[in-house]
This record gives sequence, structure tokens and C-alpha cells, in this order.
Amino acid sequence: MSKPAFRVYFNDNKQWVNIYVAKNPAHFKRKNQCHAYYIAAEIRKQRQGLFGYIYLSELNFSPMAHELVAHEVQHLIFDWVLTRKGMNINERNEERIATMTGEISRRLWRKYERWSKPRKSRRAAPRRRRTPRKTRKTL
Repeated sequence: MSKPAFRVYFNDNKQWVNIYVAKNPAHFKRKNQCHAYYIAAEIRKQRQGLFGYIYLSELNFSPMAHELVAHEVQHLIFDWVLTRKGMNINERNEERIATMTGEISRRLWRKYERWSKPRKSRRAAPRRRRTPRKTRKTL
């Protein structure tokens, strides 16, 4: 598997989801029969570590990018709730789950925006040489 574009942390930064972004949306759609999908990690602990993967086609060209991300984040949230022993969606934890969904979406978009910006070359500026001090001997 190739390197993820970025990670999004959740659950007090104890768990994360790896985000993969395809550069060629047409090829991604042909190969996967969809624009995006979520997969649970093969091995995962209940409350820490890698939780899953979200695969997205290039979001800059998709008119439904926000809906795609919200859809896949919702799959992640449902999976997270189902893996928690004894946790059901009810009135007491509904707000926590909704807040977590919003937080994951916000973090995903912020990371994506940073990732997608063209990177400037980080060459160091040439160092200026210090002019020697004039001493009594040189005067």
C-alpha cells in the first residue's frame, strides 16, 4: 500500500484514520466504481491506534467533494460506535458523536488544504558574509 496523503486524529488524538487521495479521479472511478470509500483497519485496538482508511478521488475537481467527505466520515463514525462495547447512539451520547463527526470533518479539510497547496522550494537563503571588524592593526 502506498503512503497516505495525511492522517486525521480523533478520540483525543488516540486514534487516527489514514487518508489517501487519488491524483487521477477518472482512473479512481473506473477502478473502484465510486468516488470515495472507507475501509476499517485489518488489526485495530478498541481505543487507540490506526482505526481505518478513507480513499478519495482528487477533491479539487469534484463538485460534491464536501458531501463525499461527510459521507465517508459518517461511515467512520458508525464503525467507531459499533466497535465500542456497550455503546449505542442515544440521547445522552448523541451530542458527543455529532461533535466528533464535525471535528473529524474539520480536521480532514484543514489537513487536505495544507496537503494540496503547492509546496515552495525550501532552499536556504544564501548566507551573508560578515564583514571583518576593523581593528587597530588594520588601520
